[in-house]
Amino acid sequence: MPVSFLLASYPVRGWAPLVARIPRINNELRQAPGIIEGRVFGTGDLKPPIGGAPVFRRWALFVAFRSDEAMKEFEHSRTVEMFTDRAREVWRASLVPTRVGRGTWRGWRPEVDAVPHDDAEPVLSMTYSRIRTKYVPSFLWNNKRVVDQQADTAGLIAQLGIADDLSATSTLSIWRSQADLVDFAYRHSPAHKAVIKPSLTKWQTQNFSARFRMTESSGTWDGRDPAVVARLAAEELNRLRTPNPDS
Repeated sequence: MPVSFLLASYPVRGWAPLVARIPRINNELRQAPGIIEGRVFGTGDLKPPIGGAPVFRRWALFVAFRSDEAMKEFEHSRTVEMFTDRAREVWRASLVPTRVGRGTWRGWRPEVDAVPHDDAEPVLSMTYSRIRTKYVPSFLWNNKRVVDQQADTAGLIAQLGIADDLSATSTLSIWRSQADLVDFAYRHSPAHKAVIKPSLTKWQTQNFSARFRMTESSGTWDGRDPAVVARLAAEELNRLRTPNPDS
């Protein structure tokens, strides 16, 4: 069950035409026979003092397919052309689900790959939920605490907030290894451990989380390919941890 993720950045005055095309793009995604689910996502910077702020010049496209053939056909489709038109920077990644932590995204719960995700392997993590309005201040404040702790985490390669409608509070992050992700989320981040229960039981609904293997990537995100950066960082860490027989 392959997945495609596209991240497009536009000039200051170049993103407005895309906004007008979003309903059409989403409609075409719903009608395409080879697509299980797909949506345009707005993105956000998670670092501001309020716990997040929209970035109108950057948009994402997340699509789940029925087959590899459907994904390859989609890469050259009119839908992708409409989405990337006028973009000054585009990053694309092909993903394979390796673990579903909980829930579904718009009714989609991916089948995971038969090959387990190795702890030393780079990983892309997606979380998705909808926030209850009265808990927005609590969520944003605590989310800022988590992001502040992530800033000191060597294994985090890239992250951004994503939302396919105004009530969504979601994140996408890329890590040097699955071990780095697990260590931060469940062992070394007091802030994250403190918000897991209220997020799942009180602040949010429709919680979904999944991990993905990045099988292919192209283009850049802020001038670099984070999948390549993660792979090289993982290789270097593994090299340092492997005993040298000549030493």
